[in-house]
Amino acid sequence: MSTTGVEPAAVTASELRAAARCLPAGVTVVTSGRGSSVHGMTVSSFTTLSLDPPLASFSVKEGARIRGLIEESGGFAVNVLAAEQAPVARWFADPERPMGAGGFACAAGPAPFAVGFVLSGAIGYFTCRLVRFVEAGDHVIAIGAVERCGTLRDAPPLVFEGGAFRTLRPVTPD
Repeated sequence: MSTTGVEPAAVTASELRAAARCLPAGVTVVTSGRGSSVHGMTVSSFTTLSLDPPLASFSVKEGARIRGLIEESGGFAVNVLAAEQAPVARWFADPERPMGAGGFACAAGPAPFAVGFVLSGAIGYFTCRLVRFVEAGDHVIAIGAVERCGTLRDAPPLVFEGGAFRTLRPVTPD
């Protein structure tokens, strides 16, 4: 019950999606696993949560393949994509891509960490030890303790807004 005593109208998934498309989000690829059991997926919900201690999170649909790998390996790596990496984002968003090393064919030369891979061409990365998963409706929020992070090169980031990949441009003064 709301504080006004009037029950709010139910929000549909399409209404929520349409409103959320107004908010630009950075595009990342989250990777996890070890050896031949590795996987990656495109994520636009990555955020830092805390500076002290250093924590980060992202949400993933319940039942996503990467969740089990994160649990098994104990963590994940987050790759911040550059504006020219839209094909990489599309590749890792494709549910039909192969598991294992074949799933990384479009991002040759990943640098392995204990909990995932840092992809070639990424502009930044975070490697995280899993702290916990939090159930949140039809998604799960993965919270990780940031163990390493860095900037790899200077390039504009890839963003997702209005249902499309975009890049940032400086605001010009009036």
